[in-house]
Amino acid sequence: MLKLKQEFPEIFDFFELDDQARVEKFHEILSQIARFSEKIQDRILHGSEEDNKELQDFLKDMQEKVENEKAKVFEKVGISEDQFKEFLNDKNNFSEEDWAAMQEMKTYLKETTMPVAPKKIKRKKSKTKWIQS
Repeated sequence: MLKLKQEFPEIFDFFELDDQARVEKFHEILSQIARFSEKIQDRILHGSEEDNKELQDFLKDMQEKVENEKAKVFEKVGISEDQFKEFLNDKNNFSEEDWAAMQEMKTYLKETTMPVAPKKIKRKKSKTKWIQS
């Protein structure tokens, strides 16, 4: 994990920044997180059992930090997470350009961070009746 921390130091230092610096670096960090998630996926697929255990511990720690920060932000803003989601999902709250950029980022994140399940093949039932001999 040390190598990943060295490759993406801004991600790991993000929570140590003051509020203004976080706002200024948010877009850059979001982009780095997408690249970071690709590295994590590779590590999951090709890493050793020890690598995967270390990665799980690290991701658990990062998730706790993100959840804590999220709670602080919602408390400061004075809205709930559900209200924020409603706001983000309303196209009328954004310019066409911003909405398109958000949808593009959303698609990219889904494609790079969520594993794609293999498609199930539907088999048609045969109408012919077979006679066993």
